[in-house]
Amino acid sequence: MELLLLQKLLTALALGALIGLEREYARYKQRGHYYAGIRTFPLITLFGALSAYFGEVISIWVLISGILLTGSLIVLAYLFARRREIAPVGTTSELAGFLAFFIGMLVYYNQQTLAVMLTVIVAVILYARSMLHHFAHNIKDDELSGALKFAIIVFVVLPFLPNQWYGPYGGIFNPYQTWLMVIFISAISFAGYVLLKHFGERGITLAALLGGLVSSTAVTLAFSEKSNKEKRTAALLAAGVILANGMMFLRILVMVSILQLKLLPLLLLPLLLLIGITVAFSVFLLRGLNGKSRIMLPSPLRLWPVVKFGLLFAAIIAAVKITQAYFASSATYAISFLSGITDVDAITLSLLELGKQGLEWSIVAAGILLAAVANIGFKAGVAYWMGEKKFGKYVLMAFGTLILVGIGLLFFIKS
Repeated sequence: MELLLLQKLLTALALGALIGLEREYARYKQRGHYYAGIRTFPLITLFGALSAYFGEVISIWVLISGILLTGSLIVLAYLFARRREIAPVGTTSELAGFLAFFIGMLVYYNQQTLAVMLTVIVAVILYARSMLHHFAHNIKDDELSGALKFAIIVFVVLPFLPNQWYGPYGGIFNPYQTWLMVIFISAISFAGYVLLKHFGERGITLAALLGGLVSSTAVTLAFSEKSNKEKRTAALLAAGVILANGMMFLRILVMVSILQLKLLPLLLLPLLLLIGITVAFSVFLLRGLNGKSRIMLPSPLRLWPVVKFGLLFAAIIAAVKITQAYFASSATYAISFLSGITDVDAITLSLLELGKQGLEWSIVAAGILLAAVANIGFKAGVAYWMGEKKFGKYVLMAFGTLILVGIGLLFFIKS
């Protein structure tokens, strides 16, 4: 019993030390006023664990007194800091200290996993101060409005959607699964959008890669228009479009790895080969070149695009199920090709869901690859017709190679 208690106390100390280390580093970097550091935070978590222990063996009032005492000391420290500081003093460190007390309590009550998660979250939030402030200061009205609407839809609407299939042929529409896929793909897009907002104008290569996480088609459109104004950077802009398109392959690989690992053996080598070709062309075009560029992308959290993606996802599943009931697998390929022209994510997620319901995995893999080939063809046309002549030739050469290799891989997968 004593050994178990000692283990809990040491764990509480270690978690407090992690938060305290971040605060000590922040103090060293002079990023504001901090009342506690590498010594105080471990003591707070230790006090929380001991308060929970004595509250159990003596009286619950010991724990309540510990909570009140910790809160009072933190308030006094805050008031004292406000007196000494000329500039306004925030309460971030003080609240982190109060949370540290409860982290120590959680450790004692055998909730180590939750305690570790909270510690990591607190440490990351404290460390990401500059990035979060930069993002908040640069956020636009429509972005904030879209984020709030999206949060309502995710946390209020999703739990009430029925998780069952409706319609003929074993069901062609599932509200919960449809909206879950919408949330999944929007989360990936939002991650790329946040990174792009944070890094800002750090070079065309980085802008293309991060932009490709949001929408490779949007990057193609933006760089095609830019190539007409900046003809000297045709090779640089073409490399950006090719790299953004490579992120599409990476997105597919991530979706397959997370949602349906059984499909990975069929698609891993083809996707890695396409990514390798993308990198080779990009390196060839980027040799000896250097430049900066900025790409403007719309917020991925706007309500209408989210709803439109959900409708497209549901429509693809319904169309594939109906055609499978009357026609051969060739109908699935036709739908994959047509859907892939406008949106690879929707058809990918739709086919992954259908694979869970019995559609052959070889057909699912071939459909996803065919959609990617169709999308590449569409973007090649956009770059050639909308972009500067030299820029269009570069993109067409790379995308033409990817299309030919992709078609060859289709026969490989089907065999």
